[in-house]
Amino acid sequence: MNNLKKLGLTALGTALVTSSAFAGSLDVTGTAGITYVGNSSTDNGDNKLTQKTTISFTGSADLDNGFTVSYYNNMSGGTQTAYNQHFDVDMGDMGKLRFAGRGTSGNGAVGSWDDKTPAANEESWDIKGGGGETGPVSQQKTNDSFIYTNSSMVDGVTVVLNYKPGETTYDSTTGAGIAFTGVEGLNVGAAMEDNNTTDGAVIENTVFYATYAMDAFTIGFQSNESDSQTANADTEFEAWGVSYAVSEDISISYGSSTVEYESGASKSDQEADAIGVSWTNGSMSVTASRHDIANVAGASTDDRDVTEVNLTFAF
Repeated sequence: MNNLKKLGLTALGTALVTSSAFAGSLDVTGTAGITYVGNSSTDNGDNKLTQKTTISFTGSADLDNGFTVSYYNNMSGGTQTAYNQHFDVDMGDMGKLRFAGRGTSGNGAVGSWDDKTPAANEESWDIKGGGGETGPVSQQKTNDSFIYTNSSMVDGVTVVLNYKPGETTYDSTTGAGIAFTGVEGLNVGAAMEDNNTTDGAVIENTVFYATYAMDAFTIGFQSNESDSQTANADTEFEAWGVSYAVSEDISISYGSSTVEYESGASKSDQEADAIGVSWTNGSMSVTASRHDIANVAGASTDDRDVTEVNLTFAF
């Protein structure tokens, strides 16, 4: 009987040692906080407070060939309806390949670079508490997409390629972007990607951005175009912004953006301005922004003033 116990413990110990060679790590972090949004539009109800919570799982493991596999899953609001999910295979000098299962992790270059102007809180056009505004681009879905990134081919140059598979109602699409950071403080990038969501109404998106950081100041400029096969549906987006780091813990920003609609669309230009501030104190952060937006989504009768304040604790 004792021999049987010894044999069983020896086998268990061998299995644990063997499996530990392939074990990685899994970490859990989270945030909790409150968001206040005041929106002057009657379409968005009364001013409101909402609780915001996130829980993030990150894990990684090294392979024998030197590659690293990492995993990320972020859930917002404690539900499965709002989360980002992806895993990466880091191949060193050969680049990184990502499969994004869901959420903004699958944006690709166009979605990730749609507005790179500096902002202490939200971008000027991003009004909360109802939305409805016209954003920088109209991109295809982000779920179940592949993204390849390489920053090793040329010093200061990053290349991004992405593939988004189609579904029964629309075709797949590919996108590409290139960014240059070879000059201290300068970051310049451009990207292209089609939106094939609607057959016969494909939208060709192009984005361009430039930011420059000098001491405590950062300035940025953005220029995007969305060319649609639908008549009178093209848009042009331009934005600029500047931020200033008052200290290591406090930053302020100002941003402005304009969406121009194609002639014949019977829409007025959407114009937005915002000031923002952020303050960090240990694991606590406070961010706020005030937005003035005219002609929301091109409607000349829809002007809004929006205030957003976020109190967040990280764990």
